[in-house]
Amino acid sequence: MKKWSIPNLGAVVQVAYAVENLKEATVSWEELFGTGPFFIKEHIPLENVRVNGVTSTFDHSSAYAQWGPIMVELICEHNKKLVDDSNKKEKKPPYIHHCAVFVDDFKKASKTLKDFGLEEILYAETSSGFPFAMHDARKVSGHLLEIYEPNQELTNFYRMVEESSRNEDKE
Repeated sequence: MKKWSIPNLGAVVQVAYAVENLKEATVSWEELFGTGPFFIKEHIPLENVRVNGVTSTFDHSSAYAQWGPIMVELICEHNKKLVDDSNKKEKKPPYIHHCAVFVDDFKKASKTLKDFGLEEILYAETSSGFPFAMHDARKVSGHLLEIYEPNQELTNFYRMVEESSRNEDKE
């Protein structure tokens, strides 16, 4: 059996759960965990999308909120799922879709993950040209691993979500 030794990429900054209905899921999370407010982004526009190395699309909507010290994302994929588990017992949402980490060097981290056998499932860029990738870490964690470099736009978004949670707690 191959021993897995994954490089230390840093702390998880986000946990994402696959859901079937975004609005219902946000209500459930608010009621069950007191998480919120959620910031919903429908059909997030992406460019230069590759799925399993092939030019593709990734149509999804997400809701973001702070859950204690970590951001939670509820993600609803609208087109073909990134991971096809059709040969296994069907996995129905909700389940952990991915965890995200900030990396210092996106290209180097992606190469390192590939070298460790964690293939790139998704590569995409936001409309502002910001790249991110999801690697198949299911062998070691049961879910995908998302990587991106923390730029000002992204860190501002994380900060806004966190501060909104603190402001709601005061009300």
